[in-house]
Amino acid sequence: MNPFVERSDLVKAAKAEEHVDLNSTNVTHTILWWNQPIWVVPFETKCSNCITSTNRSVFDKSSAVVFSLADGNIGTKPPIENIIRNQNQIWIAFSLETNVQNAWIRDYKNKHWKYVFNWTWNYRPSADIFMPYGRVSERLKPLSKNYSMIFQRKNKFAAWAVSHCNTHSLRDKFVKNMNRRLQNHSIDIFGKCGPLKISKGKLPTLLSNDYKFYLAFENAFCDDYVTEKIFAHFNTDIINVVRGKANYTNIFPKGSFINTRDFKNTSDFVSYLVDVSENETLYSNYLKQKDKFQASFDIKEQYKQSICNICRKLNDPNLKRNTIFDAEEELGQCIKPNDV
Repeated sequence: MNPFVERSDLVKAAKAEEHVDLNSTNVTHTILWWNQPIWVVPFETKCSNCITSTNRSVFDKSSAVVFSLADGNIGTKPPIENIIRNQNQIWIAFSLETNVQNAWIRDYKNKHWKYVFNWTWNYRPSADIFMPYGRVSERLKPLSKNYSMIFQRKNKFAAWAVSHCNTHSLRDKFVKNMNRRLQNHSIDIFGKCGPLKISKGKLPTLLSNDYKFYLAFENAFCDDYVTEKIFAHFNTDIINVVRGKANYTNIFPKGSFINTRDFKNTSDFVSYLVDVSENETLYSNYLKQKDKFQASFDIKEQYKQSICNICRKLNDPNLKRNTIFDAEEELGQCIKPNDV
């Protein structure tokens, strides 16, 4: 089954499983954060018979040690030489950022960190611990709305909320090219990279009421990299437009979004957006398909599930202890876009 798109009954079963003891023994597994990201601090510290810690003094007694690749203090070398380390201990390479975003950190990319990790924990479905920015599940009953009224009330073309300017994906340049080709329409830009300001809490309502499209453009073209942008606005009455390297049809229902890569050039893409914006049937079909599903993007919940997944693996009597050659390679390849 698609790792992103899950049926509602399976989601419920997975959540119920979180409350089941993973191991009936008295063993307690410690998962040590070697350099914990700041945003993790307020999250839960345990799952079943596993606890998380940031106290490096328990290093030798820990069942797993997590190294955050995107944060400082990882060290230019591992804390202990591979030849004398506890071979039953699992070392995990964690990152929710791409190698592009991690460019300023060189430590984990040097030769000393090769062949030391056993598991990966990131946004890629191939990771040992898969932690996406969000998930999509099929609704037990599709939403029923007055789609004609939704179409008629929208009086603005497209919106883009962005505060990270001049990115690797050249999305700023792509949007400028779009605006040059739009005659009777325009793209409203909110945030530090645009002239318009709005609070984060008010944005979903504004998009749902006034705008026909939302530009969910990634800051880098990297394998499987899909951040919260499209998940955050999936449940609103708006069509998401995506731009990135990921295979979006493996993540979101076909016909529920528009992908810039499906067009030969920017002119064809912009022309199609205009056609959809002016055709009630075309526009409504996207919303109807989207309303058969629902998205969640609670990073706290995703983190909790990941810790529990680590715990399950640690309790597995057939635990697999891999050897990762290069943590940088495991995050996938990033490319420069060729559409600008």
